[in-house]
Amino acid sequence: MRINFNLYNYQGTFQGKRNNRQKQKAYNAEPLSEFSVNKYALVPSKKLMKGINANSSNVFDTFAKIDDVTRSINFVKDSESWEQCLLEEIEEFKVARIEYELDNTPQNFDHMAEEMGDIFYTAASMAKNSNIDPLEAFKSTNRKFYNRVNLMERMSPIPLKDCKDHERRALWNAAKRKLYDAQAKLYIQQLDTTI
Repeated sequence: MRINFNLYNYQGTFQGKRNNRQKQKAYNAEPLSEFSVNKYALVPSKKLMKGINANSSNVFDTFAKIDDVTRSINFVKDSESWEQCLLEEIEEFKVARIEYELDNTPQNFDHMAEEMGDIFYTAASMAKNSNIDPLEAFKSTNRKFYNRVNLMERMSPIPLKDCKDHERRALWNAAKRKLYDAQAKLYIQQLDTTI
């Protein structure tokens, strides 16, 4: 079955096994006369997305609500499908970035940004599928980078911006090792106190 929709007037055409009642219902769908075509436009909600503000600044809260809706309609993937989906989104971003580099119009930039958003959304869905809170995971990564860069700066005899690439990489790996060792030591101390 193939379904073709024109988003801007919401009139659909169906090919495949559909009875006349289903076809008529699709053709009688409400037109989107209020829908303005811009990057912040929202199709008016019917039932599933009622009460969700997709333009909210609390993106992780909004993501959780939208993701719950997509799961309620069985739009859920197994772990292998999530990985494939993420790779596809990365490829789409690469294509959009090349298009923007060749012709840096606002439309191409918006497309590139949208594809990056798809990567974020898919990664957050993968996290949620593994019982990981995406916000907490992102906070953890922020702390990790914050600590590593601070430690790199403390270990470097010269300003980091003046280091050569291989020196920066060596400092990064050394900071990573030191922080990992410190965390492992703390973990062992916690185990000793609980035994």
